[in-house]
This record gives sequence, C-alpha cells and structure tokens, in this order.
Amino acid sequence: MKKGWIIFLAVLLVLALVIGINHNLAYTLWKNWFPLKLTLDESTEWTGGTSYERTPYGESPAQYLDLYIPDGVENPPLFVMIHGGGFYLPVQTSALALGCEYARGLNARVFLPEYRLVPQFTAPTQLNDCMAVWLELQRHAVDPSRLLVIGDSAGAALTAGLCIGLRGRACPQPKGQMLIYPVLDDRGALYASYEKYADACWSPKATKAMWDAYLKGADESLLPCLVPARCEDLSGLPPAYIEPQEIDVLHDEAVAFASALQKGGVSVELNEIVGSYHGFDSDLSSPLVRRVIAHRIAAAQEMIKEMR
Repeated sequence: MKKGWIIFLAVLLVLALVIGINHNLAYTLWKNWFPLKLTLDESTEWTGGTSYERTPYGESPAQYLDLYIPDGVENPPLFVMIHGGGFYLPVQTSALALGCEYARGLNARVFLPEYRLVPQFTAPTQLNDCMAVWLELQRHAVDPSRLLVIGDSAGAALTAGLCIGLRGRACPQPKGQMLIYPVLDDRGALYASYEKYADACWSPKATKAMWDAYLKGADESLLPCLVPARCEDLSGLPPAYIEPQEIDVLHDEAVAFASALQKGGVSVELNEIVGSYHGFDSDLSSPLVRRVIAHRIAAAQEMIKEMR
C-alpha cells in the first residue's frame, strides 16, 4: 500500500472517531490540518493520463469536476459520480483516482459534483447541488438514457436520493444507480451490523453524529429523499448495483435497501465484498480492490448495454 493511502485511511479513522465526539471539531481539523486536502494541478499521479476540467453550473456556488477520456471515443456513456466523506469532506484524490478508473474502464465521461458541506450547510443543500448538476446536464441536451449515477458512502445516500427526487419530479432518470458501501438509514439501531462491527473503521457513533449534523433542521417531508431507506415506495427507480462491505456497520442497511428495491420491482445486483471494510477501495494497488473495480465496471457495462 502506498504511503499516501495509509495516511488517508489513518486520518479517515481519526475523523470518524472525532466526529463521534464533536462534529464541529472534526470539521476544524479537516479545514486546517488534513494532509491530503485536494489541490488540482497538472500532476498525472492520479489521472493516469485522463484529462479533467472544473466547470461551474447554474446559480449554485458549487462546481463540478469533469473527468474525461482522450479524444477519439464517439458518444461515450456518462457517469455522475457523487463522492463520500460523511457530508463533511470535499472531493479527495482517492475519489478522483477512482473516477479516472471508471472513465478509462468504460470509455465514459465522468462528472463529480462538488456539493456544499456540513456543518456550514445542512440538508437538503447537498442533494440540491447534485440535482443542479443533473439539471445542468439536461440543459446541455445530455440524454439521461446515456447516464449512470454512482455514489459511495454518504455519496450513495445522495445518489439514491437523487433518483427518488427525480421520480418525484417526474423527470427523466439515469439508466442505472450504483451504491458503494452506502449510507442509507439514520436508524442504525435497526441493524445487527451496527453492534457486530461497532469497532470497525467507521463507527455507529460517527454515523449518528453524521446524520444528526446533516439532517439538522431538515423538513420531515423531505426525509424520503434525504434518508433513502425511509422512502416507503421504491417502485419506478433505475436498476441498482449495491455493494455492501462485509466489515462495516452499514452492511445490513445496504442489504435491506436492496431487498426493498426488489420488492418495488427494481432490478438489483447485490454484491457483498468479503473481507472488505468501509473505504477499502482507496488503495488501488490492492489485488482485491482491482478485482472489485473490474466487477463494478462490468456491472456498469451491463447497464450501458441497455442504453444502445
């Protein structure tokens, strides 16, 4: 494992512990001392030759990163990739590196929304920012039938919430949704994995503090979008790939959400990764991570086949 990823995982663990104690302190640590805070430069260390640009959208103060493959691919599929980080953290180099893996593996163009963060902004700001990216793509005549949405951790909550929100607006939806070690339910006590994996790298205490900060002052009528597991009707949503990690407090809620989608008539691939943990895929040199990314790309390719 490269030194940078060791540092990243170590700091993620520290933040998880601190969030469980004081989320404002965690945010202060992030803003001032986080060693891998993203800076966009011309380095190809994470891009692997994949180009990027940063583009403002609409009237939102947020932006999105636009990762794209070199010229020569006609009419590529499109990926909106919503990053995780407990709703606290901005796009990290690990997310950029994963985005480039998807861009190369799928010959796809990848968009990463830079949504606004807690504690300064609470729900539904983050979901609204992601919705703004979607609407901006529509303004540019992007065909939603050419588009997939993927999110990890808190980004998966925004991914599922985006699909639910689009259905509620009777708007065109993406061709598929991919939820990676997803955050889906603020009622952690419902799930045995919260107790079974309480000592894992992402703790029940950190999860509760994250939800409390994110949902502070939120309108209860919005909960079905903000907390996807609280949505009672999941019919009419895009096909889903859901990937719970074995050693993760969030494991059981991912499995339960997959079951609820299937009951709503949604096609679901549930792919539990044995021996994995929350955030494990930041180490791209790991043979396990390489296999898992290859499977994600294959799952996305199956969704893309339906676009043609």
